[in-house]
Amino acid sequence: MRYSKVIVANGTLRTNTLGLRHAVVMVAIGVGVVWAGIAFAQEGYIGHKLAQQVTDLRKQNSVLAAQNQGYRKDVQAITNGSADEEEARLNGYARPSERLYLVTAVPTPSPSPAASASPKTR
Repeated sequence: MRYSKVIVANGTLRTNTLGLRHAVVMVAIGVGVVWAGIAFAQEGYIGHKLAQQVTDLRKQNSVLAAQNQGYRKDVQAITNGSADEEEARLNGYARPSERLYLVTAVPTPSPSPAASASPKTR
């Protein structure tokens, strides 16, 4: 036989169905959902910023790689001696067996002097 205690008498309304325990649980669940939403948004923002930094660093790396390639060419020119020849040619030197042709821009014609008036005799 089962013994039970009557909680509510017949015909009475149970008013404390949403008691303090239920309210505390709902507030805790709400706080947890808000915390999870903020954490998710923060992770998305950080991921976006890191991806942007990766893109910027890749661009900088490509610029540095191009500069390094130029430096390698300069170093190679210095080691095999062609840089000295190029520098000498820029300063106007030529080999004895070469003919040197100087290419310059066409000079602008000077303005012709204005016709002077004949001197008047008095």
